[in-house]
Amino acid sequence: MNLLKESSFRPAGDIDADVPNEFGVYAIRLRVGSSLPEPFESHLASRRSRLVYLGKATSLSKRMLGNELRGRGHGTFFRSIGAVLGYRPAAGSLVGKANQYNFSFVAKDRARIVAWINAHLEVSWAIVPQTDVRAVEKALILEHLPLLNREGNPLALAELDTLRIECRTIAGGLSTSAL
Repeated sequence: MNLLKESSFRPAGDIDADVPNEFGVYAIRLRVGSSLPEPFESHLASRRSRLVYLGKATSLSKRMLGNELRGRGHGTFFRSIGAVLGYRPAAGSLVGKANQYNFSFVAKDRARIVAWINAHLEVSWAIVPQTDVRAVEKALILEHLPLLNREGNPLALAELDTLRIECRTIAGGLSTSAL
């Protein structure tokens, strides 16, 4: 699999027409010359990697492209990168919702996050048989320790968890003063 091969990565803003509707795994990395806000940039530098996220998808076009890179639906990476970039959901936007984890950003902030993604990130993907997708993703996370993966990552960042809790608290209509 060439998922992490240098030549496999493409600018996030140039892939919309090419992403297949297939099972697979994907990698998201920071473009050369781009940076993340602190402390995330320092963590990335200490890992000597530009890899920020690895994911799996039952449909690469819906999950990777739609949810994670374009902010349509509920993408774990999209919520994380938005929080890292300093965006917060509307206060109380999760009140009355069954899933208190799926906070989202207002439309103008989603557009700003997508613009940042298009300007600063590169992506790669590989079609993987449905039966192998979960195992391949898990093995890749353990091997490469991407910055913004939380689940299954022994180097998951407490700072990211704190930001996501803050976002859920705001969206849940609760005070953040206790954080």
